[in-house]
Amino acid sequence: MPFVRSTGTGVVGAQVPDAVAVGAALLARGGNAYDAALAAAFIETVVMPPKCGLAGDLVALVVAPDGRARSLVAIGPTPAGLAAATGPTGPPLTGPLAVGVPGAPAGYAALAARATRPLAELVAPAAALARRGVLVGPVLARLVAASAPLLRQHQPDGCAYLPDDRPPAEGDRILLPGLADALDDLARRGAELFGGPLGDELLATVGPAGGVIDRVDLTAGARSAHWHPAPWTTVGAGAVCTTPAPTYGPLLLDALEAVAAGSDVLGAVTAAVSRRDRLATDDGTSVVAAADADGTAVVVVHSNSFPEFGAGLVLPTSGLVLGNRPGRGFRGPAAGAGSRPPTTLHAWARRTDDGHLAVGATSGGEDQVVWNTQLLGPVLDLEGAAATEAIRTGLGAPRWASAVDGAVRAEPGAPVEGVPVRPIGEVRSAHVVVGRDDRGWWAAADRRQTTAVAAPARRADP
Repeated sequence: MPFVRSTGTGVVGAQVPDAVAVGAALLARGGNAYDAALAAAFIETVVMPPKCGLAGDLVALVVAPDGRARSLVAIGPTPAGLAAATGPTGPPLTGPLAVGVPGAPAGYAALAARATRPLAELVAPAAALARRGVLVGPVLARLVAASAPLLRQHQPDGCAYLPDDRPPAEGDRILLPGLADALDDLARRGAELFGGPLGDELLATVGPAGGVIDRVDLTAGARSAHWHPAPWTTVGAGAVCTTPAPTYGPLLLDALEAVAAGSDVLGAVTAAVSRRDRLATDDGTSVVAAADADGTAVVVVHSNSFPEFGAGLVLPTSGLVLGNRPGRGFRGPAAGAGSRPPTTLHAWARRTDDGHLAVGATSGGEDQVVWNTQLLGPVLDLEGAAATEAIRTGLGAPRWASAVDGAVRAEPGAPVEGVPVRPIGEVRSAHVVVGRDDRGWWAAADRRQTTAVAAPARRADP
């Protein structure tokens, strides 16, 4: 399991090693946690464009040096014409009516307002990578292969992710110059990204295909990032805070309070999720976390929703994958214009009276609540170094996932008793956690995916 301790400059973790390297370089040059998290996140949008990107959504949780926590929710609003166009059954999972209004640009811009470096500097490594070509890793290869039929359905003339009409193999190189241009445009326009040529491209792609997003919706998307206080709630021997609704942070808090009251993790999770009619699913999700020498911790969860290529539509020039937040979030009639679809995205923080802190999140769709409860449940009565060690070991513990037909899917050795258990196959948990104990900042990550962590050795000259 990846684990590092800070040598004085802070720590960073992400689901892509290249992203960690870029974030660590920002910290080494004196950047803060926002700089590191953003630069790493932009690399993820290039290395794993189906999972996260400029046409998706974003949530974040920040713990300041004084212990106060704030959450950022940047979920695009519901298109004004969606309810009338989709009727009582609601929007489909994929296709033009599933496309969500992008909220991510407003989220990235809100985080950049707290960074020390200009946004152009933070996007530059990702834009350069997109122009020279992305080496296809195991995650991108799997996602493209799984979604090839969907991509062909909506892009019959082909797209960047199916060169020569075939899924790329691991180790192939994909050139994404349009994505590089989009990142450069983000540096210029910030939250208003889709008020320019990218907005024209989105409308020209979605409208003729039967979608309902219009320019007024895109304008509202530019205002979709909102900061909220994240109050601490006493749970066990410490306190927990989460991102608010429409994220699934409140469900995690419900589950953890049940565990602290004596429930087993399986029962706690089952009870928590039963309070929602049906979970939205977000497999297309990635996580970045960073902490700096000044004492700020930031975790960013950004997503194109699910399935592997969001709504299945790819903008032809920029290569942006269009998310399908309405298609996943509404399980019935779409809510009114401007409402925010529910999302399983969420982040959490846990602190104890002795000053120890952990801040993190995972990908995993409906299992985000399940896996976060499995990680945090066993540490609720622990403090100090014992809590740090329990989180570190818990990141490598066998996982179980949501019930299917009354059975829990589980890895060998997962602590599930009293219910039918089926093999889980591939587990897509990918926790990234940063924390602070008596020895300073540390970062840890789930061993199951391509996650990585780093702690720059010293501050380099700017």
